[in-house]
Amino acid sequence: MRYDSGRYTVLYEGEGVRYKLCKIFFGPDGSYYVSSPYHPSEEAVLIKYTVNYALSEQRISMEQMLDSASAEDDEQRIKLSHHPDGFLQFSGQGIVSGKDAEGNIRGIGVMSWPLHTPVSGPAFVLSMFGLKHSEIANRVRDNPLVFKHEELTPMPRPNTFYLEGHYLPALWRRFVRTKEDGTKTISIVHPGGAVIELQVILPSERCALQNFLGIEFYTVTSGAEREGVAAGFMLSGSTGNIRQNDQGQTLGDGIACIYPRRSSTEVLRSLNYQPPA
Repeated sequence: MRYDSGRYTVLYEGEGVRYKLCKIFFGPDGSYYVSSPYHPSEEAVLIKYTVNYALSEQRISMEQMLDSASAEDDEQRIKLSHHPDGFLQFSGQGIVSGKDAEGNIRGIGVMSWPLHTPVSGPAFVLSMFGLKHSEIANRVRDNPLVFKHEELTPMPRPNTFYLEGHYLPALWRRFVRTKEDGTKTISIVHPGGAVIELQVILPSERCALQNFLGIEFYTVTSGAEREGVAAGFMLSGSTGNIRQNDQGQTLGDGIACIYPRRSSTEVLRSLNYQPPA
């Protein structure tokens, strides 16, 4: 059954069992939120980093990492939020977030593209491994968004799953189709050149913005899982503060939530505290 709530629980179904991956929902002002995964560990790391778009691969500086923690309560879990003015941040229990009286970003956040002018390509990416260690979905109160293993075409020994969210303008609802089971889909041209089918999630009719999200789920073979670690994830959003360096290369600032943290990583400070009044 579908509800006009603008709240969705993303599920992975394999061997007849459904696992909860994350929640995606819309706020009354049109903001969208993506929760951290239903992971067996409550610990995670938040990071703000710089992307060089001229490089095909690059390492993230360990010095930019900040400790955090995820709460068991859905409303207090670490969440990636993208607001109408383009403000992109992480929030959750004990995490400093929002802006100060002068409009400066207080926590882990960047100014990205405003929701009134969507851009092509993924708005957020959640990569995960060890999905069978996630919480089993015995009961789902929100709209279920189900991805079935048999519908994928994985490479041999897939160990990393990707959930990509594309933010789409309201006028594109004309391209949305509803299947017999009620699943809504839209086909778009991926920046890589292929035509892909996305599952569609819609905001509530009471939402100030009627733009919507299209979700893709796929697998990638990316080497052996970390030794001694059964599950992990990385949740990242769009970049902001786009600029060029002295070599003419395009740079951007991004934010991410990661688990596990390398044992040798020294973080700047812990974010697992309540800000002063």
